[in-house]
Formats: sequence, structure tokens, C-alpha cells
Amino acid sequence: MGANVREGFAERLKLALDEAGYNIRQKKALGTLFSVTPQAVSKWLAGEAMPSAVRARTVAEKLGVRRAWLLDNELPMRAHAADMAETGHGYTAQEGISLSSEEFRVLVNFRNLAKPSRGLVEQLVQTLAQLQQRKARSG
Repeated sequence: MGANVREGFAERLKLALDEAGYNIRQKKALGTLFSVTPQAVSKWLAGEAMPSAVRARTVAEKLGVRRAWLLDNELPMRAHAADMAETGHGYTAQEGISLSSEEFRVLVNFRNLAKPSRGLVEQLVQTLAQLQQRKARSG
């Protein structure tokens, strides 16, 4: 495996980590996240090594990116379709939904919150959206 392949992987890994809100300097935490040693994470980030195919799948899943993008730079970075399986909120499944980097970071952080905090965040976002709609209607 050539150095360019490993360096490309390292750059994509750094981008995915950044967009997911992870600090690349925290090798121990990243090692725990990916079930590897901090040294393995260091080697990945330095372009000195790459994860196995099985480990790459785990890394991609944890970061919300496609394995093919992470390993081979095959676009798109993330799958376009979103599963809107949660019901009872008036949302419907839509094909072709994609998330911006900002939306992805918000989603990752939201998923890391305890359930009571998630409820508070949902209420806050709903209130802000309602205020925005009222402001838009009033001109």
C-alpha cells in the first residue's frame, strides 16, 4: 500500500473527525471510540498505517461516513438517504436527504446527550423555529 493511499486516508480521517466534533489530539479517547490503541490512531492520523477492513467499517460507522469514501475517496462522503424511522412527529421519509458538516456535528452531539437533555434541546429548537416563523410572517 503506497504512502499516497495512507496519506489520503489520513486526510479524510482528520476531516471526518473534525466534522464529527472530535479532537485529533485526544488519541486515547479516539482509541477508545474505535477500540484500538492510541498508537494505532496516531499512525492512522500520520499516514503511517491504515485500519483493517473490519476496523475501517467501525471507524466509518462511528464517524457517520461511508467506508468507501474513508478508504478510497469514493464520493459521496456520507450516504444521501436518511432513515426517518421515528414516527409520531409529523416527519416523513424523504429520499436524498444529506447533512451539512454543521448539521452532522449537531446530530452527533445530540446523540451523546442524556435523554432528559435531548428533550430540552428538542423543546428549545421547536421554540426557536416557531419564533422564526412568527417573525417571518410578521414581516
